[in-house]
Amino acid sequence: MRFREVTASVAAGDAAAAADVLAALSASGVSIEHPFAQADLEADATLRSDGTALVRLYVAEDASTVCEAVRDALSRCGIAATVSARLADEHDWAEAWKEHWHAERFGERIVVVPSWRAFDAAPGDVVLRLDPGMAFGTGQHETTRMCLEALERAVRPGARVLDLGCGSGILAIAAAKLGAREVLAVDINPDCARIAAENARVNDVEHIVSAEAGGLHDAAPAGDAQRWPFADPPDGRFDVVVANIVAGVIVDLAPGLVAALAPGGRLIVSGVIAAREREVLAALAAAGARDASVRAMGEWRCIEARPA
Repeated sequence: MRFREVTASVAAGDAAAAADVLAALSASGVSIEHPFAQADLEADATLRSDGTALVRLYVAEDASTVCEAVRDALSRCGIAATVSARLADEHDWAEAWKEHWHAERFGERIVVVPSWRAFDAAPGDVVLRLDPGMAFGTGQHETTRMCLEALERAVRPGARVLDLGCGSGILAIAAAKLGAREVLAVDINPDCARIAAENARVNDVEHIVSAEAGGLHDAAPAGDAQRWPFADPPDGRFDVVVANIVAGVIVDLAPGLVAALAPGGRLIVSGVIAAREREVLAALAAAGARDASVRAMGEWRCIEARPA
């Protein structure tokens, strides 16, 4: 059976709204291809980085009718779009989205590779097998990218690492593959904890990574900033603590984050927008962090610090 792949090219900021519009036009699934600025290691080329996203819909109807319906629906919502269509068979429908995901390098050594891609690792490469769509995080977001690169610098063989807000487990798995001997991955979403554990198994580091569901929203209630979403406070236990979450939670957890570090340890926090950088820095300093450094990528910030 043949279908029509209808693609709407929209501004990146309109992608989610455009996907909702397209989904309302058909019972089939909708996919979003976000803009990239990362080199395609397999093709030795640079992927699209023009700030547009591609929203795709697969339908059986006549293409001209569908394209017109998509244009009209997006226009009514105030979304500017260029709409096109092509024929695709049933196999394409199920597999075409995979064409847009490639191996990506982060820092000097870390490479994230989708399961269906072949990749010839160079000596010293740290290869992570992760598929898009599994919880949160295959490295495309600026905050994840900065955390991966910071982990590459911070993790030493034998390190103990805490990953708060682990999502897909990408940071925990990277830490394990960089030589950590113990990684605790925690997320408020039980599905994320489950997927992180499965991803650890796929990457042969399940003996190093322990993924647990924990309530970060409950981790630092008023007057009890040392409470954690797992048994026994981890004071002084970890050589590296990474938290790629949001500024407000980092501020609330700052005392516990710093206290969790072993002497000489490294704290890595991200998910911080530019407007809240000073607030996060102040909270970390008040909690006893020192030697804080900030890396910026777009509107996002990654902060590294040490315990006093």
